[in-house]
Parts: sequence; structure tokens; C-alpha cells
Amino acid sequence: MVPTMSERKDLAKQFSADVARMQRCLEAAGKQVDDDDVVYAWSDYSDTVCAEWLSLCESDDALLSILSKHLPPANTRWRIPIIEAGDNSGAVIMALPPALLTQARWKAGDTLYVVMDEPSVLTVQRVE
Repeated sequence: MVPTMSERKDLAKQFSADVARMQRCLEAAGKQVDDDDVVYAWSDYSDTVCAEWLSLCESDDALLSILSKHLPPANTRWRIPIIEAGDNSGAVIMALPPALLTQARWKAGDTLYVVMDEPSVLTVQRVE
């Protein structure tokens, strides 16, 4: 089972040298991937053999191949800042980038359902 965001942060700290090596390997292949996605990918791979965190392959080519298969699809997860509305109501504003709206096929007037999966992680879906 892929760990939660807070668990992934803990894994990134615990295995910081592994995460750094995986990022270097991906960057050498022209891929920019943040810590969270690297940890997600390696955790997903490790989970295929019922392990929490496997030791890294010695070969960068083998490591790149594994990571490429287990990285989350591009732009399926978005990091969007949430800002206070500024009217002392406790309301917040989440400005959705146009690329997200296009990809999700959302438009002005759509009703969105928002669920807090864990602190600072929201899942947003359009209500059909």
C-alpha cells in the first residue's frame, strides 16, 4: 500500500541519500521530479514485493527503468496554494490553474466536491 503524504515525508527524511540518488538518476535522464513523487514511486515498487522500502539497485539504468514504471502520471496530482479570503470568515481561496481545468475538463459553474484526505492534502472532484 502506498504511504500517505506524511509517511512519504518521513521516508524521504529516513532515506534521504536514496532519494537524492534517485533524483540525480532522473535528472540525468531529463526528468524533473520532486521528493514526494520519487518516494511515491519507490514505495510503490517496494510494495510490489511486500516491502516498505527496498535497497536501491546498483545500476542507474535499472533504477531509472524501475522509477519510470512507478512514477505517478504527470499532472494527476497538483500542488495548489490555499490562501485565506482575508475577510475574517475563515474561508479560503484555491485558485485552480488553467492547465488543471483543461485536463480535468472543468469549467466555470461546475460544482466541485472537496475532501480533506489528510492535513494539507485535498481531493477535488466534479459533482456530476
